[in-house]
Amino acid sequence: MEAWRTYTPDGRMLEVEYAGGEWVARCAGVHGAGPSALEAITTAVRSGPESIVRNDPSLDSWVAEHARQLESEAG
Repeated sequence: MEAWRTYTPDGRMLEVEYAGGEWVARCAGVHGAGPSALEAITTAVRSGPESIVRNDPSLDSWVAEHARQLESEAG
């Protein structure tokens, strides 16, 4: 799978890849990895520098929606 790129609701670049059975996400210099896109993205987005949206509950639904989409596309 080619790297997928988008911006988080607060404007940070998010890059996600799936290779060798592992999801890897990078956001604002933070690396997240795991067996699911949800786990990798959540780690990368929530562990980064402080942002206004990071503590916003709507970020969880944004992450979940994008993780589902990516996992669906990856098959």
